Amino acid sequence: MSAPDHSGLRRIFTVIFATAIVFIAGCANPTRARGPSDQNDSYWQGRLALKVHSTPEQAFSADFELQGNAEAGTLSFFYPLGSTAARMQWNAAGAQLQTTGAPQRFESLDALTLHTTGATLPVASLFAWLKGNESPTPGWQVDLQGLPQGRLNAQRLAPEVPADLKIILER
Repeated sequence: MSAPDHSGLRRIFTVIFATAIVFIAGCANPTRARGPSDQNDSYWQGRLALKVHSTPEQAFSADFELQGNAEAGTLSFFYPLGSTAARMQWNAAGAQLQTTGAPQRFESLDALTLHTTGATLPVASLFAWLKGNESPTPGWQVDLQGLPQGRLNAQRLAPEVPADLKIILER
């Protein structure tokens, strides 16, 4: 039996993921989590956009919430009206993606992002970047100059397909 083709889901998720980076959420949704669950966690929300310069080019953007830390956390994406489009969760045991239906499990956060977007993304590095640390990430260049205004830009230059990641934080 052959494995199911997830390329359509990958494109949809990539489009949602990239669109979310560019714009800030217009209004709060009271059903969403508010703030970190413990003192070692961090919490951010806003808009995130990702453009992967593949053939064909893939783009995604959505409202997001990022909570936790590089070792264990949750990255959720929301539709424009506030319902959850997807939720990524990770810890030392692996990662999972929840969209519709049963959760999909992966050996790592990198494997999850590779599956959903066609490229590994620096989700773990986002925690350092959002705190203002230029944490070196192989193949990625980050621009933190706009962080005081709630803006973060990062580019993947090599070795994978080039990509642009933009985040606008909700204040």
